[in-house]
Amino acid sequence: MANAVAVRDYGDQYQALVFWKYALDLLKKDSDIKNIGYEYDEIKSFDDIVIFYKKEQIFRNTTIDRVYIQVKFHMKQNKEFTIENLLDPSFIDAKSESFLQKAVNAYRKDKEQYSKSVYVIYSTWTIQHTDILNELISNVDNTFDLKKISEGTTERSKMGKLRKELCTKLSVNEKELIDVLRQIRIKANQLDFEDLKENLNTQLMVYGLKLWSNSKNTFPYCDLIHSLNRQGINLLDGERLRSIFETEELFESKKSNDTVAIKSFVKQTEWLDDWTENICDLLCIVDKRSLKKGYSWEDVFKMLEKFVREKMKKDSEYQIALETSLSISFIIGRILNPKAGIKVIPIQKTLDGHSEWNRKENSQQSQKMFLIKKDTLNTDANDMVISIGITHDIDADVRDFIDNSELKVGIYENFLLEDHGTDAIRNGAHAWALAKQINNEIGKRTGKLKRGTLHIFIAGPNSVMFYLGMQSIMYGKVQLYEYDVTPTQEYGGSYYPTISFPQEGEF
Repeated sequence: MANAVAVRDYGDQYQALVFWKYALDLLKKDSDIKNIGYEYDEIKSFDDIVIFYKKEQIFRNTTIDRVYIQVKFHMKQNKEFTIENLLDPSFIDAKSESFLQKAVNAYRKDKEQYSKSVYVIYSTWTIQHTDILNELISNVDNTFDLKKISEGTTERSKMGKLRKELCTKLSVNEKELIDVLRQIRIKANQLDFEDLKENLNTQLMVYGLKLWSNSKNTFPYCDLIHSLNRQGINLLDGERLRSIFETEELFESKKSNDTVAIKSFVKQTEWLDDWTENICDLLCIVDKRSLKKGYSWEDVFKMLEKFVREKMKKDSEYQIALETSLSISFIIGRILNPKAGIKVIPIQKTLDGHSEWNRKENSQQSQKMFLIKKDTLNTDANDMVISIGITHDIDADVRDFIDNSELKVGIYENFLLEDHGTDAIRNGAHAWALAKQINNEIGKRTGKLKRGTLHIFIAGPNSVMFYLGMQSIMYGKVQLYEYDVTPTQEYGGSYYPTISFPQEGEF
C-alpha cells in the first residue's frame, strides 16, 4: 500500500503533508487529538483535513472541539491574495461557492456546532499588504479582528462599505457576518513544500518513522493516505494510525542503542521530550551560547561529565541529539572520546529535518574536502589558530579577531570547504572525514607549537565539532570560541572565548 504509485499532483502531495503535520500528533504522549480526517466529508466542501479534539480547546473567549482545514497550494510564490479571493470559488478550486460562502452554509446548517468549530484556510501565498484583508487578520492567531471590521456606523465608512459588500455577496446580515468571521482563521504565508517536508522529517524521526529521502521522488506517507482514502478509510485515531504504520513497515527497525540529548537552546527543541527521557538540560547554566551570570565553563564540563556517568554505560550504543552550541558539542565529544568505551551517533539537523550521522555510514558519493591555507604570522609565537569554514567562510572574521586581540599567533590555518553552505556536508561519514582531516593537520604541529595553545574557530554543523572533540585529547592546550550574532551584546558581531582545555580533573 505504502509503495503505491507516486502522487504526481503537487497540490495533493502538499495537502497530504499538511495532514501528516497534524496527524503525527496522534502518536504524542497525552495527545489532545481524538482523531483526524482526510477528505472527511462531514461538512460538504470542508473536507480537506478535519481535526477532532478529546478535550475542548480554547479559542478566542470560548472553546471549540474541532478544526476544518482547507488547504490551498500554489506552485509559485509570486502572488498574493485578497479579500476578493475569499469570495471567489476558483481560489479554492471550486465551481460555485467561495470559501466564505461555504462558511456561511456551514453556519446556517448548524449554528451551535459552527460556534464550536474553527474554519481554516491554509495557504503558501501571503496576504496582499495593500489589501483591506491585511488590516483585518491578526498576527497573533490569524483570526479576523472583529473590533476593527465593526468600525464605522455608516456605509460610507471604510469598514461599513466592506461589511455591506460582504453581507450582500454572502446574503447575510451584519450580526450573521460577525458570527461567521469569528470562527475563521486565515493561515497565510505557510511553509513551502521543501520546508514543510523538512519539518515533517523531524517529526518522523521523533516517532521512529522512516524519513523522506531526497534521493526519492515519492513520499510513502502521501501514497499511504491516498490509498487509505480510496479504501474509504478517512478517519484515524492514534491506535489505528500506529497499527497502519506497523503494517506498512514504516517504523524504523528496533535498535539496541538508546537515546540521549544535550540541550542549551529553547526554540525548536520541543521534539526532544518525545524522543528521549535522557536530556542534559543546560538552560540553568547556559543562555544559548553564553554562560549565565555566576557560572563558569567548568560548571558546564562537570554537568556533562555527571550526565555521561549517570546516563551512559560502557560498551553500549547511543544516539545523541545536540540542540546546543558548537563549544558544548565539542565538550561532550571530548568526554565521549574513544577511551570512554561508549559508541555514540550524533543526530544532526539538516535541510531535511534531523538525520542520524553515523561516521561509519556507507557512501558511494565523492566527498569534498577542505582547502587548507597556512600562514606564518609570528615566528616567535607558540600559539596556533585554525578557522573552519563549512557553512560559510570565516577567514576575514577570524583574522579581524586576531588583529584586535592580544593573541600572539605563530601559525594561522584556514580550512575552507570549497562548496561551503548549509548543505555542504552530505552525511556522518563526510563529517567524520572532515574532522579527521582537521585532526591530521593539527597533528603536524612542531614541538614548539604543541607547547602553545590551539585556538579553534568554526562555522559548521554540530556533528563536526562533536567528532573533533572526540579526537582532541592529544591537542594539549585548547581554547574554543563562539560568534555573537547579536550586535547589542558585549561581543556583538565578533568572536568571544568560551571553554579552554584541559579542564581540572580531566586526566
